[in-house]
Amino acid sequence: MRTSIKRIGNSKGIIIPAGILKLCGFEEEVSLEIKGNTLVISNAKTPRAGWEEAFAKAGAGQEGLLMEEFPNDFDKNEWTW
Repeated sequence: MRTSIKRIGNSKGIIIPAGILKLCGFEEEVSLEIKGNTLVISNAKTPRAGWEEAFAKAGAGQEGLLMEEFPNDFDKNEWTW
């Protein structure tokens, strides 16, 4: 796809069609990177942003509590330390 560069005040910009924004998952902010003579526009959000905080709220680090009430034959008869 080709698009033209437009004057926006003292800067210049491009119009990115809504379909492309949606396909790329771009919302309010993007990351710009120069690679050689190429401008790379990528999502500013990382795929797992906020997971660490969510795990902490959900009780991460307390894994011993997860399966204690579900013993099975393997745990009783075959598991050895």
